[in-house]
Amino acid sequence: MVVLHEPQDLVNIALIVRAMKNMGLSRLRVVRPTEFDAYRIEGIAHETEDVVRGAELFHKLDEALADMTYVVGTTARRRASRQLWWTPEDAAWAMVPRAERGPIALLFGREDRGLSNEALDRCHALISIPTSPEHPSMNLAHAALIVFYELRKAAVETTDLEGRDLSHKKRQTTPPASVEELESFFSTWERALETLGFFRGIDPVPKMRSFRSLFQRTDPDRRELGLLQAAAHEIIHFAERERARAREVADAEPGAEEAESAAD
Repeated sequence: MVVLHEPQDLVNIALIVRAMKNMGLSRLRVVRPTEFDAYRIEGIAHETEDVVRGAELFHKLDEALADMTYVVGTTARRRASRQLWWTPEDAAWAMVPRAERGPIALLFGREDRGLSNEALDRCHALISIPTSPEHPSMNLAHAALIVFYELRKAAVETTDLEGRDLSHKKRQTTPPASVEELESFFSTWERALETLGFFRGIDPVPKMRSFRSLFQRTDPDRRELGLLQAAAHEIIHFAERERARAREVADAEPGAEEAESAAD
């Protein structure tokens, strides 16, 4: 699945559609485009009607990624977080076998500033094209074509099927966790840490970003994520039970009733 987040130029969308068609990719999702005119896109990218007509439009990125099991973002800027960083070739060799377990999203950002930190947080791994440091900025469609080409190379060499479409893969017995399920877990995990006082006096955002990176690198399947989710809920319940027990002990202490009466 190719996901374009807030593309600004209709021509770039058309060129990406053409590149998808060239390299055997067919599924496209577009989040909050400045413009999306199927007729004009088909006029620029000839014989791509199936890709354009099948494209799905979304208002929120989380909705576009909800049913994905793995998200690989593309960016020219490195972050301090310890996410996986790949060249397009390395990413392709990792993604092709991974796609057999469930749908993968290849995420591209805006032409002017790429993916936001919030969008990068949704990514399990990141692709950075090793361009010249003197002129690192690339056109969105050019960068997409490089990644698509490496994906096709890896697919052909791995599967030995020249005409295979990369967008339809079989799931394994235990499917990987979706982005929606991961987001639910991260929300529960943050509540568990708050209950423990882990964020007392500090900003939770950078800490949660590190936890996101850690859990995303482990690439949990649905069963494993369910186990982590259950553990996080148990942390919350345990803390609540301990607080209730402490109140009971305090209420049962000698002099507690007298102090309460005096307060009345």
